[in-house]
Amino acid sequence: MPVDTIPLASAPPGQVAVSPLTPADKLLIDMAQLAHLTSLSVRTLRRLDASRDIPGRVVCGRRVLFQTEIIREWVRTGLPEHGHWAVLQSRKNKR
Repeated sequence: MPVDTIPLASAPPGQVAVSPLTPADKLLIDMAQLAHLTSLSVRTLRRLDASRDIPGRVVCGRRVLFQTEIIREWVRTGLPEHGHWAVLQSRKNKR
C-alpha cells in the first residue's frame, strides 16, 4: 500500500479500498501544503516563519516541515505570535 493512502472500511469483503491522504491528514506538511491548509500565502507564511511565529516547526536536513496537529491548534487560537502562543501553551499544560 502506498505511503500516502489510508485504508477505508467501506471496501467490499476481501478487498482494501484506499483514499489518498490530503495535507490535513498528514502528520508533517511542507510550506506549500501549509499555505493550502491555512489559506495564507507562502510569502506570509515565510515571513511568519522567519520571525519564528509558526509553532510545530521541524527541520529534516534542508526541509522545513510543520506538525499538522499543532498548526490546527495554532489556527484555532487565532494565529498568535510566538510569545503569546508560549503563554497559552503554558496555561494549557498547567491544567
